[in-house]
This record gives sequence, C-alpha cells and structure tokens, in this order.
Amino acid sequence: MKKQFVSDMVDGDVVNDYFVATRKDLRDTQSGGKFLGMVFKDKTGDIGGVMWNNAPTAASQFDLGDVVNVRGTVHTYQNRLQVRVDQVLPLKDGEYDQGDLVFTPGDTSDVSDKFGSILDTIEDKWLKQLVDAFRNDDEFMKKFLGCAAGKKWHHAFRGGLIQHCWEMARLAETMCELFPAINKDLLLTGVFIHDMGKIEELSQGMYIDYTTSGKLVGHLEQGCAMANRKMDTIEGFPQPLRDQIIHLILSHHGEMIQGSPVVPKTLEAIVLAHIDNLDAQTDAYSGVINNLKTKNQEWSEFIPMIDRQIWAGE
Repeated sequence: MKKQFVSDMVDGDVVNDYFVATRKDLRDTQSGGKFLGMVFKDKTGDIGGVMWNNAPTAASQFDLGDVVNVRGTVHTYQNRLQVRVDQVLPLKDGEYDQGDLVFTPGDTSDVSDKFGSILDTIEDKWLKQLVDAFRNDDEFMKKFLGCAAGKKWHHAFRGGLIQHCWEMARLAETMCELFPAINKDLLLTGVFIHDMGKIEELSQGMYIDYTTSGKLVGHLEQGCAMANRKMDTIEGFPQPLRDQIIHLILSHHGEMIQGSPVVPKTLEAIVLAHIDNLDAQTDAYSGVINNLKTKNQEWSEFIPMIDRQIWAGE
C-alpha cells in the first residue's frame, strides 16, 4: 500500500515508495560524468528528482510510464521541492495500486448526463444532427469521456475534458441570457467540439502526454478534421454553417500568440474563446491554491506558464 504522496512531501522527508516516471533525462555533469533528471507523479501531483550516482545504469532500467519505486530524500532546490534519488527500480503489475497513481473525479457519468441535458436543448436541425452524430458514435464518446483537457495546467485528469465542457456550457447559458444576440445553438455546439481533437492529441495511459500526432499536428487541426468528416456524412450540410463551426475550433485560443491560426471574428467565437480561458484558468488557479492550503503555504512558487506567483490567502 502506498503511504507517501507528492502533495504531502516536505523538505527533509525520506522517500521509499512508488510513483509513475513521467520524465527521464540523462545529462552531462561539468566533470564529464552523467546525472539523471527525472519527474515522478502520483494522483496528487508530481515532483522532480535527480540522481548523481550510477545514472546511466539507473536510466537503462526503466522507461517513461513505468511505475517505479523511488528511494531518496526530499530537499529544496531553486525554491522547489526535489527528490535526491538514491535508487529507482521498476515494479511489476500487481506490485502497485493504480488508484494511488491516477487521479479520477468522483462521478463523471453525472457530469456527462448534465452536459448531455444541455446539448439536448439544441434546436437547429443541422447543428443537432452534427452533435448527435458525435454523441451516437460509441468509439468517439468512450475516448471523449475518458480524455483529459490538458497535460498539466487545467482539468489534467481522466474525465477532465467532459468536466471542462460542462462548466463551459454553464457559462455559455449565462452569457446567452445576458446577450440574446448570441446564437445559443452554435455556441453550445462550439463548446462540445472545440477541444475534441484532444482525444487524438493526448495519450491516456498511466500519465498524460502528447502523442506523436498531437505534437506534429495539434488538437485544433485534429478537431477540424474530425468535425469536417462528420459534416461530410450529413447530406446538404450548409457551407456557411460549416465555415462558422470550423472557425470556432480554429479561433478558440483567442490569439495567434496562443496558437490560434485565426482570431475570433464572430460573436460566438469571441464568447467561446473567453469562456474557455475563464474556465481553464479558474480550474488551474483553484488547483494551485488548494495545494498551497494543504501545505499551509501562502504563496506558490513562480509559475513560468503564467509569469507570476499565486496567493492562497492568509
């Protein structure tokens, strides 16, 4: 039984437990030798590790995604916790509990049902056919319901994508109440399909990583291809509506500097981009703050992704 979790670790802890190895870099030391940089994770988070002795031998004994037993000591390096590793050995199936390593939310079926009820309100005949074509695709839905919404920053867990979409749909409903000019059916369709390419972009094994296709193509292009294939199966699907749907997917990152090849140019597209970012950042900040409060810490370390620290409050 696993007893040590990443979220509970503090400087000085002696580690002897199992984790998933999510990074392994064999690097040169200034003296000409080798050291091994690693990252280990469990269901509560991840932590870096470094091994200075017998690094090449240790690196050859495990692969990324393996469950490994780690022995070492936690210390602080550049204001971040890190494990100074003495030994890292792979475990066999049956020697660990996967539930200790992979976070899953309490009840994804409940979220799926709630999101489905919102999608059921779509009345436009073309958009309803498109949405139903995906919802009736069992293979697609199995992947969609089990997919994360991100690798690390937000909703980065199995079932995270459906959670993200449901939260966005709630925000979308409110926006449509406040601004009746928004085409609600089109916006809700955009909420459903905007990140569907992530089922091909992200792997869903013991840890979340980018697939080769995800690295080479990315979920925006993958999502567009998936949407176009489904629209091709609907006879007479209007080209202007197709263009708007593809625009929602391509522009939902909001800015070209954020990876969108086009910026939002319709009312529904700008709303989609903002509620996507609002939900993602709120989830990410909440996760950081909850972790800080668990450790009785007031401020996070500097987070390069957002170029700032986060305050958890007094």
